[in-house]
Formats: sequence, C-alpha cells, structure tokens
Amino acid sequence: MALGKIHSNVKSFFRSNIQKRRRPSTSSSECEDQRPKTKLALTVIANDGGSGFNQQLASPFFRDLPIEIRKMIYGLVWLGQWDHKYHSSRGRHLHFRDGHWTNTRCVMYGEDEDLGLIQKNMDSVHSSGKGDLLLWQKRLASTWGSRHWRCEERLQHERKKSVDQTNFMPMMLVCKRMFPEVVESIFESHQFLFNDFFSAHRFFVYSPSPYASHIRHLDLTFSLPFHEYTPFIVDQSKSRVRELWEALGNISCLHDLRVSLDIYDRGPWRKVPECGITEQLKDLRVLRDFTVELPPSLPIKTLLPNMQNLDDEETAFKVVRRPSLRYWQFCPGEVERFTWETHTKGEKSHCYINLIREPSFVRNPYMLNFF
Repeated sequence: MALGKIHSNVKSFFRSNIQKRRRPSTSSSECEDQRPKTKLALTVIANDGGSGFNQQLASPFFRDLPIEIRKMIYGLVWLGQWDHKYHSSRGRHLHFRDGHWTNTRCVMYGEDEDLGLIQKNMDSVHSSGKGDLLLWQKRLASTWGSRHWRCEERLQHERKKSVDQTNFMPMMLVCKRMFPEVVESIFESHQFLFNDFFSAHRFFVYSPSPYASHIRHLDLTFSLPFHEYTPFIVDQSKSRVRELWEALGNISCLHDLRVSLDIYDRGPWRKVPECGITEQLKDLRVLRDFTVELPPSLPIKTLLPNMQNLDDEETAFKVVRRPSLRYWQFCPGEVERFTWETHTKGEKSHCYINLIREPSFVRNPYMLNFF
C-alpha cells in the first residue's frame, strides 16, 4: 500500500464526512450559522474556564479502535520508500542549528559498522597511490565518529531532500486529540541519533522534550574536547556530561542504547577517563542492547589522575573499542602512516608514535601537566 494512501485512509477514517471547502463569499457570521453541528461532539472545558480541545468522540477512529491498534496504524504511516536501502531503517539524526531543530535520515550502510573501515580504505589508497588520502583523513578525524561519516557529508553538500522526507508533520496536524499519540509513536518507533553534545544536552537537559521518556532506541556519538573530561579527572561534581547521563535515567523503557566516547583535540592520542565518565551509565536500565564504544586500549603514558582503562571493570554494558589509529595529518596537506611502539620498563609500559616515512618525535599531549 502506498504511503500516501495510508495517510489518506487514516485521515478519512478520522473524519468520515470530510469535504473540500472553498472560501465563502458571505460574511463570517453567516458562515458560522451554516456550519453543520454534530450532536456527539464534546468540547472539554478547562479548569480555568477556557475552552480545551475537542475529544472527537464522534470519530470511529478514536471511538472504535483501541490505542494499540491506532499505534499500529501510525507505524504503517512511518514506512518510507528508502527504509530498505540503509542499515538503520528508521534512524534519524537530530541537530539544533540556527535556532531550530532539524532531523535527517541516517544513511550509514551495514559495512559502516566495521570501526576500521576508514583506515582500511586509507590502506588501499596508501598502497596503490590512487585516491584522496586527505579526504579519508578528514573522515577519520570527524567528530561524527567512524560510523556516520556519510551522514555528516550529506549535510555539508547538496543532498537528495526526498531521502529525509517524513509524514511526521501531516500526521501531527490532523487534530489536537491525535497529536500526543502521533508524537509518542514517532519517539517509540524511530532510532534517534545525536552526533554533537550541544544538541543532545539541549534536547535532554537544557530544554527537555516532554515526550523524551518515550524514546526506545538511542545512539549517542560524542567526540568531546578535553575540558569536558576534566571533571572526571579531578573529581568535580558539576559536569554537563553528568547532567546528560542523569537525564537518560528518566527514559522509562529504553530498548537499545549505544554511546560512543572520544576526544578530538589531542590528535591521534586518544585516551579518556573511562571509569569516571561511565560510572553513571552503569545505573541505566536498558532492556536489550547496551553498548559503549571507547578508544583503543593503548598504554599511553599520562601525568593525569583517574585515567585508568575500563578493561577490568564489571559493567552492565558491552564495551567495544575502536582500532588504533595508524594515519594522521601531522603537517598541513600531508597524511602520514605510523605505528605504535611500546616501551616496557619493569612492570610499566608506555607507547609512542613511530613515523614510517621519516622517524621523528611526536609529543604526547598527556605528558603536559594541565593542573
């Protein structure tokens, strides 16, 4: 069944006597007298004496169908012609930009679940000499993570807008009685993806949506600056990340949750205070799949406290680690391949970067004392 037909049937079932109306040439008072009056229509009177919305008791859609059937109908309306083409058939990226919210379809493929896919492509370009290594380096360093680089590039370039189209707005505008059911169905039926911390914090903490508790499937990819991790290094209680984790605890029936954590302003040296920043995540109740994606477990030497890895910790979630970086742009316009070498002294080990083309020293930013 075509989507347009589904939406048309739902609307006609809701208003069985709907007719096309033309703007009348008579006065507004005459039009008031000519409007058909339905005896079964009920107007709710608010406690303060104001007029509320019509409960639509004459509509067979609300009168005869239970909420479970109505939600099944809404689920059919959300089916789209592009769903089968992408890995997440109902994945929607949410962004707050230029003062308003936008949502775009997630266009990642199944192969993008391979966290080493970008560097495998860089291996091919490096060995063959064919391809744009700088373009792949840009994707590797993206704050959107290694899985959603296609989604980010769609926002940066001209894209096919029909891929992003939904039936959300037409359904929400049918009537006030249907509005909350439609919004709840949207939140329950789709996977919401946030790839920037600002949008996620605004959605769940700063100006939370009253329907956020209905979210069932959530994917958070955060590549944060160093200062967002400092509260977990020096044991400060106030943290925007902690506020977000606390807000996620208000989601009543979360089925799937994936959290990806990274740091973008330390070059290829990727190390975060894993134990501290995931402490609150252990208290979240996720019914099915709960995954936390972390940087590679490298023995990066640091002068900072509370930087232990999560390897030996018992957690309520599955830990997935990204592969070690082996490409980086250390100088403008040039991408270099490197390896991680490990030096062991006694029981302690630490790693350093060894450039393949021309051996040179690459400073470890974690050896600087920021405090």
